[in-house]
Amino acid sequence: MTNRYLRLSFSCFLISAFCLSSPNGFAQTPGRTGKPTAPVKPATQPATAPTQSAAKASTTDSTTDFTTANGLKTIHRSVQGNEVVAVQIYFRGGSRNITAKNAGIETLMWEVAQTGTKNFTKSQINRELAKMGTVVSSGGGYDYSVIAMQCVQKNFERSWQILSDMVLNPLFDEKEVALEREKIVNGLRQEADDPDTYVSTLSDRLMYAGHPYINRPFGTVESVGALTASDLKAWHARQLMTSRMLVVIVGNVTLEDTKRRIEASFGKLPKGDYKPEPLPAFEHANKPEFQASERPVPTFYVRGVFAAPSLGDKDYPAMMVAMNILSQQFFEEVRVKNNLSYAPYAEMNTTGANTGFIYVTTPKPNDAIRIMFEQIQLIQQNRIREKPLQDIINSFLTTYYQKLETNSAQATRLGEYELLDSGWRRALTWIDDVRKVTPDDLQRVANTYLKNFHFAVIGEARAFDRELFLSK
Repeated sequence: MTNRYLRLSFSCFLISAFCLSSPNGFAQTPGRTGKPTAPVKPATQPATAPTQSAAKASTTDSTTDFTTANGLKTIHRSVQGNEVVAVQIYFRGGSRNITAKNAGIETLMWEVAQTGTKNFTKSQINRELAKMGTVVSSGGGYDYSVIAMQCVQKNFERSWQILSDMVLNPLFDEKEVALEREKIVNGLRQEADDPDTYVSTLSDRLMYAGHPYINRPFGTVESVGALTASDLKAWHARQLMTSRMLVVIVGNVTLEDTKRRIEASFGKLPKGDYKPEPLPAFEHANKPEFQASERPVPTFYVRGVFAAPSLGDKDYPAMMVAMNILSQQFFEEVRVKNNLSYAPYAEMNTTGANTGFIYVTTPKPNDAIRIMFEQIQLIQQNRIREKPLQDIINSFLTTYYQKLETNSAQATRLGEYELLDSGWRRALTWIDDVRKVTPDDLQRVANTYLKNFHFAVIGEARAFDRELFLSK
């Protein structure tokens, strides 16, 4: 009851956000026609990022970086408000490192690295991590791969020994490689069985055709299935150079202690000369596409991808605000008012060559998409007033701050800004850019990016109005 009341209040609030003195109650953009169908309301689902306010939560908290003599950069953020330590070790390149033949190799490599090292057996790793409550995880991404750890401060020394040995001295035992490989392959085989997952795969393929991202970091059944222990050992040797690496540590550990550990563990690695190739633009970004996967499903799945500003782009803050407003409008109009879907939404990704997408699962895809397009048109054709926009941004930032409560979330965002933008310091000032978003910025980014959707749909093909999906 409370959530419903708040949503109705937000809708009423946004009616006044667009109302001016025009006869129809909306501020029309000169040269545009068409009456919008619904008001926009404050966004409440922002992405996470460290902010100046978060950085100043404690007078003893601070963020800095250092680079070892052999070229390894480390970002250190001291957080004394809790006893959790988050460590993330990145390896640059992602999809630019791989080919269709070996796609998934870094994902598999770091999974296997956790199953036994020169100094720790698999059973010893499992036993000690469980006893300490330490969590180690890994993943391959389009721009980098990462192996990460969370532990409590009193167990940091031992946890660090295990993590650093996973990075430096994995055994890549044949049996463990086969076991982890089969886990990944089985997951990939089942990918098409889950419509939610498969519609994402199909829509991404449309956008990524001809781009390095077409080589998926998690691979394919064929590419991962062909990887051997020898392949992983050779690939691992190529990764261990400091020009590929970045370390981020957030928690209640001193800068001096961090420097000592980094130097002791990684101080003898070669620097190398790795430099990621610049990412090209998406070849098909300037025209809409539509692809239907015919199958009997109880509800239709729809996902439309579009090219979006990246983390370092000047339009990124305004686009984040626009997307969060849009996501709330989808919920209100598609779900609450028309009962067409349980969870329609809009979201931005975080990649070097960035994308956003709109999504809905519904028994009436044409009706749902028509309403979603109307909400996009609302933002494109109408200029919100300054005061209501600032109230919307404040609402946006409330959840934004909440998402920064974990040290791991802060470590992730610092790493992203270092790898995908001009450096981690931008993560601490990004909030200022959000506060500077103007009504003109919001309308401009909506018109610049919310178009040329690459739609993948799952369901009976004849149920979809192809012309409608290609109309924006």
